[in-house]
Amino acid sequence: MIILAFFLAHWYLSLFAQTFFLHRYAAHQMFTMNKTWEKIFYILTFIFQGSSFLSPRAYGIMHRLHHAYADTENDPHSPRYSDNLFDMMWKTKSIYNDILKDKAKFDKKFYKNIPNWQFMERLGDTWAVRVGWGVL
Repeated sequence: MIILAFFLAHWYLSLFAQTFFLHRYAAHQMFTMNKTWEKIFYILTFIFQGSSFLSPRAYGIMHRLHHAYADTENDPHSPRYSDNLFDMMWKTKSIYNDILKDKAKFDKKFYKNIPNWQFMERLGDTWAVRVGWGVL
């Protein structure tokens, strides 16, 4: 029962971080918070998502691109311009990584008020990759 409770808590807390911090705050700027609260939510997102940690910066930029270019060739994850589900997922991953590693440049409007804590961005990316590949 304890294990089930742990996994349910992890699931819902991860969902909360995704919805509240990544989607509503980073991507849509539905509300504001000061830098202290932003850092607290960076850390909570890192803890709640574990090895599935998504960069708030990359997520916010990518989601803004999705809304700006929905179902066009410039949409970072439109199934319309992919051969199949796996092709779409691979393209999405590649664009996310390009944003994460600053290899992709877009119009300045997509970067406006995006949360960016370089230390947590690097830690989250390194930790998630290592755990995901079984290195740690």
